[in-house]
Amino acid sequence: MKPVPWNMLGPWSSDIYSARALLVIDVQPEWYGPTTDTYKHFPNFAERLTSLLARCRAKGTHIIHIRAKYDTSPEVESDYTRWHQQFRRFNPEKPLDLSGDPTPWARELDDGSESVFNKPTFNAFLGTELHGYLQERGINKLILAGLITSVCVQMTANEAFMRGYEVNVVSEACADRSRDRHEAAKLLYSGYVWNDIPLESV
Repeated sequence: MKPVPWNMLGPWSSDIYSARALLVIDVQPEWYGPTTDTYKHFPNFAERLTSLLARCRAKGTHIIHIRAKYDTSPEVESDYTRWHQQFRRFNPEKPLDLSGDPTPWARELDDGSESVFNKPTFNAFLGTELHGYLQERGINKLILAGLITSVCVQMTANEAFMRGYEVNVVSEACADRSRDRHEAAKLLYSGYVWNDIPLESV
């Protein structure tokens, strides 16, 4: 499905940029580096994501960095760790203990102007204060980008949609383990749960 131009998504108030936020999801070395499938299939991802960040920073858009930090220590067992057992069953070769460290070129600014939320599941709203943070600031329009299109980006997009946010995904600034998975996520959910907007329109 062809991306919908940002300026065709509906009427905007004068505080368009302050009322929306960019969620940069899981841009971490575990999922994007020289040995990963995402790097192989999406060689322009880094360039596009940094371009999106620059555009949003220049316009004063709220920027929120979402990072996966899955702790399997027994002492932190909770409702948000129950999925670990099933994940191991389906993916015995994949690690679950993640540091939450960002890829350097996609990290938050040092001046403290960009928030960071560590999430314990694929969904950025579960086990975090993200929803409250957005509500306190009157943010009801979201732009999503990052990794992985069909997993954490999609699951966060779906949750945002269910909570009443207008959800926009810059698929050009997303990547997946294969082109087929990336395109399948767009085919299933673009125009249904979220708008696929072009990078140049942000």
